[in-house]
Amino acid sequence: MQEQIQRIKSDQADVLRGLRLSGLQDAPDAFGRRLAQVSERPMTYWEDHVRRYAESEHSATFVLYRAGKPVGMAGAYLEGGRRDHAYICNMWVDPAFRRGGAGARLVDTANRWLAEQGVERINAWVVETNEPAQRFYENLGFIALDHRRLMPGNPDIEEILMVFDTALL
Repeated sequence: MQEQIQRIKSDQADVLRGLRLSGLQDAPDAFGRRLAQVSERPMTYWEDHVRRYAESEHSATFVLYRAGKPVGMAGAYLEGGRRDHAYICNMWVDPAFRRGGAGARLVDTANRWLAEQGVERINAWVVETNEPAQRFYENLGFIALDHRRLMPGNPDIEEILMVFDTALL
C-alpha cells in the first residue's frame, strides 16, 4: 500500500476537518475539545486554520495518506513564534493503519520540520492515563518530565509533559 506524508495544502479544509472529527470520535479525551463542540465549527474556521497550517513558519499540519486517502495527521507549532516553545499536537492515526510505524513517521516528519525552524527541544502534552500514547512517544525518544497540567478545554483531565531533543534526529 502506497504511503505519503505531506504538509496540508491551503485548499484542504475538508481533509483537516475530517481527520480532526475522526480523531475525536476515536479518542474523545485525548484532544481537549469535545466532538459536538468541534463539529459545530463553520467551514470558515477550518479554511482559516488550514491556510495557516499550510503556509506559516510557526505552525504546520502533516497528513498521512494511504493509497491517496488521508488516514492520519500530526501538528507542529512554535507557541508565540518562539523557538524555545515548540510542540507536537493533534497526532492521530486511523486505528486501521496503526502498528505499522505510520504514527512514528508522522511525528518524525513534524519533528524534522520543527528542527528546520531552529528548535532544539520539542514538547508533547500527553493524557496522563493514556499509557499507550506515553509508550509511543517514549519509543520515539521523548522523555516524560515531572510536569503536569490540567488539559485546556477539559480541566477534568491531567496531562504530562514529554520532551524530545532534536539532536537525536
